[in-house]
Amino acid sequence: MKRVGTLFLHALGTVMALLVMTGCVKNEFKVKFDLPSDIDRTYTLLYYASDPSKGWIEEEVVNVIKGKAEVTVQTVNPSIVYVFRAGGKEPQAIFYVERGDRIDIKGENGNPADWNISGNKVTDDITRWRLDNSKLLSDSHRQGGEGKKQLNRSVYDYVTNHPSDAASAILMLEYFDRRTDESLFRAGWNKLKDEAAEEKWKELVSRSDMSEDVAPVDKLPAVIVLKTIATGCDTIVPGRVPVLLYFTKNNVKSHKDDIAELKKLSREFPDSSSRIIADISFEPDSMARLFPVRTDSLRLAVRGWMPLGVSDIQARKMGVSRLPYLIIADGKGAVVYRGDNMEEAAAKFRNILKNN
Repeated sequence: MKRVGTLFLHALGTVMALLVMTGCVKNEFKVKFDLPSDIDRTYTLLYYASDPSKGWIEEEVVNVIKGKAEVTVQTVNPSIVYVFRAGGKEPQAIFYVERGDRIDIKGENGNPADWNISGNKVTDDITRWRLDNSKLLSDSHRQGGEGKKQLNRSVYDYVTNHPSDAASAILMLEYFDRRTDESLFRAGWNKLKDEAAEEKWKELVSRSDMSEDVAPVDKLPAVIVLKTIATGCDTIVPGRVPVLLYFTKNNVKSHKDDIAELKKLSREFPDSSSRIIADISFEPDSMARLFPVRTDSLRLAVRGWMPLGVSDIQARKMGVSRLPYLIIADGKGAVVYRGDNMEEAAAKFRNILKNN
């Protein structure tokens, strides 16, 4: 009995020691800069701080003098920290942090994109990927769509090789341009598993397009009911024939050229029973919608109208959040293209129709 009591006291002491150690972790993290001595610059650390009851945006300005600086930043919950150069509009680097962490920033110049940022496994993994892809990151800003596609592929490849790593989820959320390649995004996101598949990463980044689960296959709704000028109402049933949906407004810069391309498609494939081409306007005013329908000579197409625009429930279900926007679905209803490039969309649609 005495031995049992001794063991109980020993166990109690161990528990109390662990509690004391846990209590020593302060609601803060430290960031230390170690750069060349000729660097005297200001940087900004931007992050979303939160506790069990509320959240807020924090901005920490760091003055690096002769390459050195050290700051202590308050936080309770884990966060993603964005690193900006003074006056910069886009972050050059990110890192993941939890309370109690010590983040070390080292570099050979004043560009955060080139820095080695370390302090925990997630941050180490993100940094390794960023440095390995520094040229792609730089090119993606200059090359636009093509550069973004290459960057997307790099993120996808990383996820394929590290599906259980938390860094994979963060890279998908922070560096993958979903607008450029929806299908590849879905494929990559649905590769995540174990810790990487936990909801906390979506909550950490808080992206508006991640409020719902990401279905592995991108499909249109089973039925799309549209207001139309000619008949008052028209119904599109994807999965029977290939479908091209073009969402627009009269003042969209590419509107005239886009309509011209739709005319070419309708003339090349005049059998409207073998395909659906739908021009869907977000004009809130009926007369503004009626005028181009009467004057632009687009025929053998559905002339739809969604006066509520992106607020329309069907537009939301189809993921339409900007204009112009195109969706191409094959004869089985699977979406094969999403984006704003009419030339690229038309090429895909032609290819489907020629091989259907």
